[in-house]
Amino acid sequence: MFGYPKWRAWTVIVISVFGLIFSIPNFLPKSVYEKVPKSVQEWWHPMTLGLDLQGGSSLLLEVQVNDLVNERLAGLMDATRTGLREKRIKFAGLAVQDGVMKVKILDSSDLYAAKTLIQDQEKNTYDVAMDGNELRVTYTDAALTALKAKAVEQSIEIVRRRIDELGTKEPSIQRQGSDRIVLQLPGVQNPAEVKALLGKTAKMTFHLVDEETTIQDAQRGKIPADSMLMTGDEYLVLKRAVVVGGGNLTDASVGYGERGEPVVKFSFDGSGAKAFAKATRENVNRRLAIVLDDEIISAPVINGPITGGEGVITGNFTLESAGNLAMMLRAGALPAPLEVIEERVVGAGLGTDSIHAGAMACVIGSVLVFVFMFAVYGRFGMFANMALVVNVLLLVALLSALNATLTLPGLAGIALTIGMAVDSNVLIYARMRDEAKLGRSPLQIINAGFENSFSAIFDAQITTLFAAIVLFFMGSGPVKGFSVTLGIGVVTSLFTAVMITKFLIMIWYTIRKPKSIQI
Repeated sequence: MFGYPKWRAWTVIVISVFGLIFSIPNFLPKSVYEKVPKSVQEWWHPMTLGLDLQGGSSLLLEVQVNDLVNERLAGLMDATRTGLREKRIKFAGLAVQDGVMKVKILDSSDLYAAKTLIQDQEKNTYDVAMDGNELRVTYTDAALTALKAKAVEQSIEIVRRRIDELGTKEPSIQRQGSDRIVLQLPGVQNPAEVKALLGKTAKMTFHLVDEETTIQDAQRGKIPADSMLMTGDEYLVLKRAVVVGGGNLTDASVGYGERGEPVVKFSFDGSGAKAFAKATRENVNRRLAIVLDDEIISAPVINGPITGGEGVITGNFTLESAGNLAMMLRAGALPAPLEVIEERVVGAGLGTDSIHAGAMACVIGSVLVFVFMFAVYGRFGMFANMALVVNVLLLVALLSALNATLTLPGLAGIALTIGMAVDSNVLIYARMRDEAKLGRSPLQIINAGFENSFSAIFDAQITTLFAAIVLFFMGSGPVKGFSVTLGIGVVTSLFTAVMITKFLIMIWYTIRKPKSIQI
């Protein structure tokens, strides 16, 4: 095929067509693209614009690890109370406050036995200090660090699930420091709904109602150690023991009750279904409270054993609140509350200005490159310019096909790619000039120009690619956006400069059959 290997020619044609097809959605008006069938939009779509280009919301969340520590120590407190009673060790003042569990052992001879009992709950987890007859229990530094790291990791995953359920496109969720999460939501101008969903831990548990202790006694402090006073639609005294927890839920969805009111249907996994069936079988005619985030949402009477592993949560739900609760239960409970400590909204107008400025930079850069290449290299400069157009189309097509998010630094990467793309052509043409001075034939000049300059071109591009890879793995946020476009731009530039430029030159050579080449 005009002195050019067929496999190379077809490679150039196929890849160029790919670039054209997958770049088209980025140039279509929104009203036209919306008419494209949804099944096609799943794979044929424009680049997603980042927060700084289309506007949106940015939230800085802090995982309240101290609350998690107190909750875990409260569980240790219950286990300690039971263990001390079993060993007949007398104690007083058992309480948890500010990350410390305190207990006073009344008989000094029992101090070491009590200390051993606490430390044996979880090996290498607790520091137990003695202050007279009082034991002060805290997490070890290593255990506290591990607890924080796990809480943040779990929080990031659950935040991602909840945001995905909302249908927000291309959210950015990143860890910052030891206990913070940065959440960026492109296109979301009012983050109130998001904050409402993230502000709930969605920790659901089931407890039997303590029907032997009255509300009045509980409010006066006369409450058994294994019970607790809790509020919701009504005050109730509940058993502390958890019948089954939300961690055993496998699904939750919105349904309708007997009177047509919205309810939340749920189902348990195997172990949860067994525990739920056992509890309902052994406590018929007793009330079972459903507690969400330390608040009772309903406490129905158990009319009979529930053995199917499924149930219904009733309450004063609207269709929206029932849907939100079902969504949070499906996503899972946060290990600790999240507090919004910073909120920033980027207006869509500012994003539009950024796009305009970035696009103008790319256009001006392209025009200057076009003019320079034509002025210096003439006809061969036009071949380089045509390859540059294909380069930009391929870059846009790959970003679209990979569903990458384009940010303002990413636009800067595209502008830089345009400037760097013709560097390879400059090297090729300089080599062709040298070959022409040696009196070579036109075909020898063309082949030697490409072959003898390839090593220099490859070395230059590969070093830039290494820099982009380092930026991607070492950087975050905007730096990653820049590195992605720069890295893809390096690959497309190498292909267009070496393959497409020669393809175009060989077509010209075959048609014109020049006796000499002037560059």
